[in-house]
Amino acid sequence: MMPAEIVELQRLFSSTEFPDMQEVASIIERNTVLSGEVIKLANQPIFLRKGADQVKSIKGALDALGVGRVKNLVIGLGFKAQVKGHVFDALIDHSLDIARVSAAVSRWVDGVDADEAYLAGLFHNAGAFILAMKFDDYEDFFYKTITHCYSGLAREAQRYKVSHNVYGLLISKKWNLDNVFSQVILVHHQKDLSKIANEKVRTLVAIIQLANAIVSEVSFDTYLGSEVREMSENAQQELLIAPDVVSEIRLSVMSNSL
Repeated sequence: MMPAEIVELQRLFSSTEFPDMQEVASIIERNTVLSGEVIKLANQPIFLRKGADQVKSIKGALDALGVGRVKNLVIGLGFKAQVKGHVFDALIDHSLDIARVSAAVSRWVDGVDADEAYLAGLFHNAGAFILAMKFDDYEDFFYKTITHCYSGLAREAQRYKVSHNVYGLLISKKWNLDNVFSQVILVHHQKDLSKIANEKVRTLVAIIQLANAIVSEVSFDTYLGSEVREMSENAQQELLIAPDVVSEIRLSVMSNSL
């Protein structure tokens, strides 16, 4: 069940582009768990400005993050709260890993903010949560869509008569995500990135694909199948990210320092 404070914040953010930050802080402070989550996120290296002091209060978190980031992060926190306990833990953990690594990758990419990459990474497999709740055997199959990132989607559609990217569109509408994120959810398994016309969508998809490759390499003890290797190479070319940068991000993942 989603915390009442997150529902209230979503209403506030949807009603105005520039909400009163004192009101936002007041709502967050009513929920100690939410307060802790917001402060924790604000202190993560991917969001904390270099040289800035540690954030210790909600006001400090809001000042550090800004209204746009707070809105995206609140949506992410709400989604995490709603699905927890309804699907297998590995699916939630994987989505959170991709969100964090996507935010880290975005630091090396122009035109995408860390909170946008975080939200896209968190929601990109949202449709898999529906499949996991509908089908008892989906947990085993889910890993095939990770290791077989291109062919796995077609196998999923053949087995369940629908693929998780299509179900993901339903969730994006329920959560009133911007159209950019809905498109990312739909095409995040796209092999030929040049076919994605919208530059922002294409960049976010490449970020998510590279994040998936990094997380897969760490999770599966450096073993990468041919499809994941190809996805990683395509994403790096699209993002113009050097191999040494990817190695740096991979080491951060392995040391849990993101």
